[in-house]
This record gives sequence, structure tokens and C-alpha cells, in this order.
Amino acid sequence: MTAYLLLGCRAVIAVVFARSALAKLRARRDFASALRAMALLPPGTTGAAVIGVPAAEVALALLVWTPAPLATWAFAATAGLVALFAAVLVVLLRRGTDVSCSCFGASGVPVGGAHVVRNLVLIAIAVTGLVASALPAPGGLGAAGAVVALLAAGFASVLIIATDTLVELFSAAR
Repeated sequence: MTAYLLLGCRAVIAVVFARSALAKLRARRDFASALRAMALLPPGTTGAAVIGVPAAEVALALLVWTPAPLATWAFAATAGLVALFAAVLVVLLRRGTDVSCSCFGASGVPVGGAHVVRNLVLIAIAVTGLVASALPAPGGLGAAGAVVALLAAGFASVLIIATDTLVELFSAAR
């Protein structure tokens, strides 16, 4: 069971972080504009963040696939990075800053509670992966179980990535 859980956590982190990094790299100007609008970074550091954040996301997306103890550290770093992202969102919400997070590319959806919940879910997945990777190596993976774990991870990844779309959909329904 632990092997399937670890596989699922690895897949979610890899897919979500790879998609996030790709979106930021493809729309660097939009990401830089969002960072400036957040007004949280010291002046002159936006350029470093525009490169550093996606680089960290790519590195962690790859490192969660390594054997323990490196994977365990990668999951811990993932949880820490997402906690930092969540803290930024909470600060923006408390300040009433009307800005999109640009987490998965340019978006017109302002930061809201759904974004914080999304990050809490990602933290829970990273912590689960951390625990699963730190446990003694389980037996091998069966094909059927691996397929189920990867399908569940794919579904979870799509929901996480589509947060802005889901927020727009459900807020328009009101």
C-alpha cells in the first residue's frame, strides 16, 4: 500500500510542479507582473524570483523520484515551498490585494480562499510522500495498483491545476 501511495504522491508533485514551472517560464512577463503587483519582494529581486521559482519547481518535480533519503528531503522541501506560497496567499488576502497568483499561467481570477485550500492539499500530499518515502522500502508494485495510483494522481493533478477555472465556473453559477 505504501508503494502505491508514494507513487501517487510523486506523480501529483511532478505533474503539478512541472505544469506550474512551464507556465511561469512560458509567460515570464506575466509572472513578473504578478510578483510586482503582490509587492512582497524587495525591489530588484523580481527577476531572480522569475527564474528561481520555476527552477525550484522543476528540481523538486524530478527529485521526488529519487531514492530515499533524497526523495524524503525533496518532499520536505516541496512542503516547505508550498507552505511559503500559502503564506504569501494569506498575506495577500489579509491585505485585500486584488491580484491573481499566476501559479499556472496568466489568470484573471484574484487570489482567494480556494487557492489557499489548493496549497493545503498540496502540502498534505507532500507530507504524505515524505512519510511514505521515509518508511522501509515496501514490496514491488503490481500493474493494476500502479495504474489506479497514477489515475488517482492524474485526477488530483487536474483538479489542483484547474483551481482558477473551477473558481470561475462556480462563482459564475451563483
